[in-house]
This record gives sequence, C-alpha cells and structure tokens, in this order.
Amino acid sequence: MKNIKKLTRIMLLQWKLMIAGLFTMMIFALLSGISVTMAVPLFDYVFGTKRVSGEGNKFSIFSDNLGSALSDFFSSLNLSNIFDSSIYDSFLETLKSLLSVTDPYLLLLMIGFGMIILIVLKNIFFYLNKIIFVSLRGRTIEHIRNLMFRKYLDLSMNFYKDHKIGDLQVRLTSDVSIVSDLFIQSFFGGMRDLTLVVIYISIALFINPALFVYVIIIVPIFALSISYIGGKIKKYSKRIQRTYSVIYSKIEEVFNGIKIVKSYSKEDYELKRFSEENHNFYLSWLKSHLYQSLNIPLSEFNGTLTGVVVLLIGGKMVLDGDSGLTFGGFTAFLFAIFSILHPMKELTKYYTEIRRALVSLNRVFDILNLEPTIKESTEAVGKNDFTKSLVIKDLSFCYETKIILKNINLEINKGEKIAIVGVSGGGKTTLVNLIERFYDPTEGSLSIDGINIKDIKLKSLHDLFGTVTQESILFNDTVENNIRYGSNKELTFEDVKKAAVIAYADEFVQNLDNGYQTMLSPKASNLSGGQRQRLCIARAIVGDPPILIFDEATSSLDSEAEQNVQKAIEMATKDRTVIVIAHRLSTILNSDRIVVVDKGEILGVGKHKDLLESNEKYKKLYEIQFNDNGNKA
Repeated sequence: MKNIKKLTRIMLLQWKLMIAGLFTMMIFALLSGISVTMAVPLFDYVFGTKRVSGEGNKFSIFSDNLGSALSDFFSSLNLSNIFDSSIYDSFLETLKSLLSVTDPYLLLLMIGFGMIILIVLKNIFFYLNKIIFVSLRGRTIEHIRNLMFRKYLDLSMNFYKDHKIGDLQVRLTSDVSIVSDLFIQSFFGGMRDLTLVVIYISIALFINPALFVYVIIIVPIFALSISYIGGKIKKYSKRIQRTYSVIYSKIEEVFNGIKIVKSYSKEDYELKRFSEENHNFYLSWLKSHLYQSLNIPLSEFNGTLTGVVVLLIGGKMVLDGDSGLTFGGFTAFLFAIFSILHPMKELTKYYTEIRRALVSLNRVFDILNLEPTIKESTEAVGKNDFTKSLVIKDLSFCYETKIILKNINLEINKGEKIAIVGVSGGGKTTLVNLIERFYDPTEGSLSIDGINIKDIKLKSLHDLFGTVTQESILFNDTVENNIRYGSNKELTFEDVKKAAVIAYADEFVQNLDNGYQTMLSPKASNLSGGQRQRLCIARAIVGDPPILIFDEATSSLDSEAEQNVQKAIEMATKDRTVIVIAHRLSTILNSDRIVVVDKGEILGVGKHKDLLESNEKYKKLYEIQFNDNGNKA
C-alpha cells in the first residue's frame, strides 16, 4: 500500500492532466447514464399508456414548458436542500406531466435526435478521457524511469556487487512497462468503469430498490471467486518476473563471455541451462494465464445469472401491475443492469491485472526506496585543488564479515609517485576505491589537505582524481566525446586534442576514418587494447586533475601495447601526484615510494632498492618476475 501511495504522489505531479481526466470521465459517465433513462419516455409516453390529452403538439410549446420547469428547479436548488429528495421528486413529477401531454411522434423525434447527440457527446468525452489518461500514464512512467536511473547512478558500489545487472535492467524496462500497461492503465480504466457502475446502480436503485436487492445477492459469490483468482495471478507473476530476471542475467553473462563459451565448446551446456530457466518461465506464464482466462467465463456466467434474475422477478412485477414498476421503468432498469455488466467485467479484468502489476510495482519501488550508503554531508564543502597531502590514518575495511583492509596508515604528498604492489586479492584496489570514496572505511579516516573526505562534496572529490583501470571502458560514442567524458568543465576541441597528444593517442586517432568524430563500436571493439587504454589515459587527464590513479593499467596488454601505454603514462604523470597499482614491477621501479600490501596490511614502504634489502615479501615478488640478469621472466 505504501508503494501505491508513492506512485499516486508521482502521478499527482501531473495534476492538470489528472483533473482534466477526471472531469471528462465524469461527463462521459453521466451521459452514459442519461442515455439509459431515455427508455422511460420511449416506452411509457411514446408507446405506452401514460399519454393524456393536452396542448403539447408543438415543439415550441414543449421547449417553453421544459425551460420553465428547469428554471424553477435550479432557482429552488441551493446548498441547504441539495440532498433533499423532495426537490427532485417535484421536478420529476413536472417532467412526467409535460411528457404525458406531448404528441408521441414529436416525442419520438426528440428522443431520436437526443440519443444521437448524447452518443456523439459521450464518445467525444470518452476519446478525450482516453488520450488525457494515456498522456498522464506516459508522463508518469517517463518520470519513474528517470527516477530509477537517477537512483541507479546514486547508489553505492556495493549495491552493484550484490545485484545482477540483468535484474536491474529488467526492473528498469520490463517492470516499469508492466506498471504502465497493467497498473496505471488498469487504475484509470477501473476508475472510469467504477464511475459507470455507480451511475447505473444509482439509476437502478432510483427506479426500483427492491428489485435491485435481488441483483446484489449474486455479487458476493462472484467477488470471492475473483479475489481467489487475483491471488493466484499475483503469485505466478512474482515467479515470472523472478525467472525473467534470471534469464536476462544469463543472456548478458553468456553474450559477454561468448569467446570463452566457444573456446571450450560449451554451446550445448549453455543451451541446456538456458532451456531449463526458459521452461520454468513458461510454466509460471502458463499458470498465470490459465487463471487469468477464467475471468471472462465467470463474468459471462455472472451476467447471464443476473439477467435471468431481473427478467423473472422484474417481469412479474410489471405483469402484476401493483408494484408501481412500469414497462418503461422496467426497460430502463434492464438497460442499467445490463450496462453494468460490461464495466463489471472490465473491473474484474483490471483487478487481476493490478494484482499482477503489484509485483512489478514493488520491484520498482524496492529500488526507489533504497538509500545510498555513501552520503554527502549537509555541511560538505567544495574542494578544487590538492596542495599538501592525502593522509590515510588507522584505516580498516570489512565487507560483510570479511576483513579486507586493517590498520592502514599512509601519507601521500603532493607531487609524489606512489606505487602499490602485492599479490591479487591483497586489498590494493579496495584501498584506491576508499581513497575515491566509492566505499566508506569501517574504521579510521582519509583526509585531503587536512579535510576528511566525508566532509568534501562528492563531485568536488571525484574531480580531484583521474582514474585509469585495468579494463578499458569506453562508450558507444565518438572518440572526442569519450575523451570529454573525463571532465565536467567546459572543454574546447584543443583541450581534447592536447590530452590525446599527451596520451600518445592523437597519432592513431588521426588515422581513423573520421578522426575524432569516429564512432566507437560497443566496448570499442574497433580499436586495439593499447589504443583503448591510451584513450582512457586521455580521458583521465583532460580535466587536469591533480591526482592520477592507474589501477593495473597495463596488466592485460601485450609487450608492444604495454610499451606504448607506459610511454603515455610517463608523459601524463609529469608534475602530478600519482598512485599506481602495479602487477608488473618493471613499470614502477622508479617510483618515489613503493607500498607493499598483503592480506589487507601494509608490510613495507620505501624505494625499490631499500625494499629489496629489507622486505621479504617484495623481494619474493621481484624474484618471481625477474631472472638473475634482471630481465623479465
């Protein structure tokens, strides 16, 4: 229910459309009700026996008398007697007297033309209502998708460690579409049909309350059946969306690793795994539709049963002649009851669709209700420069119950080149992630120029760093825009080109078909690994950040590509503070200081020569990578 309230608040942002939609809906429902009541004058005063002699053979006389009656009615109506039935009874008696003296053929003509006007107006308002609510639905879903994508961008890195990307995509696309197509559409469609039902019920009650009592005896039985079916549909809808997320994640995983799948001839194995999940999806989908398909037969049976009850009991009342139910009134009652059946059938369909859509609505708001673990302090300050040092003090970090880093103390001075080395899984990348505040430490602190990074605005903090990771992540956009991505400042083309020149990327970009306007393929597959990495370096330095971070930036490259990238790194890091995570020691031997990290602890800090003499862990790493002659193994 909380999520429905939140969705309603989002819809109310489009309050003008909401009011317009409700207005057109009410007019449509009223016109529908009036069209049903036209049966009374048709069968009682045109073809019935309620005519009396009088002066009503001319349209002018009829219109004058009707205008006078309406004038008297509205002049006597005020806030104090608006719910007084005697006012309406008096007006109806006047109207009946007028109809009874009107020429039947003239009355027939007026009813005919009146019905045409009513139907035209009713359908105009129906169309307006439809397009207004479609627009409202579209605007609402557009807003929800923007909110979800914004939330995805704001959530912390640990969120992405705990969730499959495929599931997040399903929530943003499929679940939001279901909320639009089934929940919002059913909600407004249900409101319109519920209004119609209320109008028709009011007419039936007004004509003959006793007869209507017999009709409503049938409703509870029908409602219980629909409620049971709705519960089953919601149950299987949950399974459908859960299985759909698994399928989506599986597809993404296989396609991303298609080279490995083919290398090991695992096509049949992956097909088998996919087929199992696909079959589970089919079973849940089938059961959901089996229950959903019961709606129409139940609605038809309910309609037939209701119609038979009305015909038998109401027909007897008319034939007896003592109940006060005229043939015209009985016909209008029949029209009202049978007019209820279609919106009632639609309401049952909407009910089951809303039950089904609630699953997706909850999945959407499961994301929207999340709060990022990395929050910006209300008193956070902006910081645009790095003047002294970055200090890590007594820092420890745990993920769930696992200790990743413990008691880290390190100071990095402005202009220093610091290398962090160690075996895989030792905590090197985690330490850098904490420096950029992708995570917060469990204990201890990090500060830049004496300011705790928790007290620096996140955007300002991230602008201090330029980062190049092991994986060359580029976007399906132009070369120029990929480089521009590294800065939030206004950049000229010359700024972009300067960064590319420093990164030794300009030399190959110039040879591309469209130069800097060349569109990169998905994952930049139209470039080599070394070219991609040099573009990443250009992106990292284009905003002129004071601190550069290289997280194993050359570890996945071949020797030639590594040399080109290493040359780009050396050029890019001149006169900057640099933090390098290195797997290959050959790339960091000239660092100002080398930090040896193992099992989450710092085992040593110093220059290469000093560590070779004093640190067994570093010496072992060095010996593994170099032979006795100092060449790479």
